[in-house]
Amino acid sequence: MLLPPFLCLSLVDTAWQLSLSIGRPSSADPAALLGPPLAMFTPGGGRPQPPAWLGREWAGSGSRLSFPLTIEFFDEPLRQPMSDEPLRRTQARRLFTRSERLGTKASGVAWGMLQLSSIEALVVWCIDLPDGVCSSAEGATANDADLPAGTRLYCSTQAWRSDELQRLMPLAERLRRERAGESDRGKRSAIDSRLAKLERALPKPGQATLEAPALGAVTLSAAGQLSVQRAVSGKIFNPFENAGRQPLPSGTALPESSRS
Repeated sequence: MLLPPFLCLSLVDTAWQLSLSIGRPSSADPAALLGPPLAMFTPGGGRPQPPAWLGREWAGSGSRLSFPLTIEFFDEPLRQPMSDEPLRRTQARRLFTRSERLGTKASGVAWGMLQLSSIEALVVWCIDLPDGVCSSAEGATANDADLPAGTRLYCSTQAWRSDELQRLMPLAERLRRERAGESDRGKRSAIDSRLAKLERALPKPGQATLEAPALGAVTLSAAGQLSVQRAVSGKIFNPFENAGRQPLPSGTALPESSRS
């Protein structure tokens, strides 16, 4: 299946205002469980874990690091193809990043879109933190949730074809009603099979989505995942082998038309 060109083009020249929430993943946070984890791109599937190289006590107090920033998607291809997963699977394009956090530098690396189904894609982007991020100014325990210099962050969120969602979501609701009123075990099993296949391609129940007028053809998840990549002596390690699955707080990923 080929990714419909308009899905990528719908993001070009848009700016997003994000607030990254960095810390240990928590099963109590429903947003952290929505959408495919970036760890699935490791050999063998990769189960999301807290970054082991940051130490067992990293973010042990339960504090989280809030990192607001603005990103802008450009249509310009990179001069050199990305070798990192999963951007190497995409037509990586240039990304602009502006940190909104005092004293923290952020540099956009690239963005791309990875097809998950005929109606769903994963938007992936990465940014570099040349000086890292310090949490001590926020009142957290010193070095509790800090990120070291040379850290690369990979972020992702889901995107769907809006027209297909408008067509399929009422169908899913109709199947749920049919299942609730069906007493025959065989027919109920057949409905369950159809519904399960359909629900895999749709936003999860309660998952917040955004219908941005500037994007038109695309519906975005309001939350996503974040993985921390380790840099050692200038060499980038596999970012997802021991990466935590982090949410972007619901309602903070707000695409808006960029200003020229």
